[in-house]
Amino acid sequence: MITIATNPIKQSAEEKNFVNKITDIINSVGFISEKSRNYTLSGNISYLLEVSENSGPAIKSKIENYLVKLGKKAVPGLIEALYDTSGPTRGMVAMALIRIGRPSVRYLERTAENNPELNWISDYIINEIEGSKVFITENPLETALAS
Repeated sequence: MITIATNPIKQSAEEKNFVNKITDIINSVGFISEKSRNYTLSGNISYLLEVSENSGPAIKSKIENYLVKLGKKAVPGLIEALYDTSGPTRGMVAMALIRIGRPSVRYLERTAENNPELNWISDYIINEIEGSKVFITENPLETALAS
């Protein structure tokens, strides 16, 4: 079993519960060999993504589902992972953010403002969360019939 580094500042009950939840996630994946290593939240997310790079579809799916279950607390770490990942792992991060939904949007908007190189992926994820904002100003059927 691993131990997650705790903040010397007093943690709230919610934070302690979250730390316990992510510890359970990592332990259930079963790939960690450094049993005494301490992890931060960002380190936990990075570890799970690293594991996913060399895993089969079942483990990748399990990791993505766990990240989604963590919800909005995982969003900052997932946004950070957009910088550090590529290919299928970046796709998994994007899908986790999409599945988490609205809590991801604010962070993605900030990321797009501050990091133009990630503008495209931020825009894509936001559009997937919010849906397309294309507005049809006229009815194409009426236009075709009027001709």
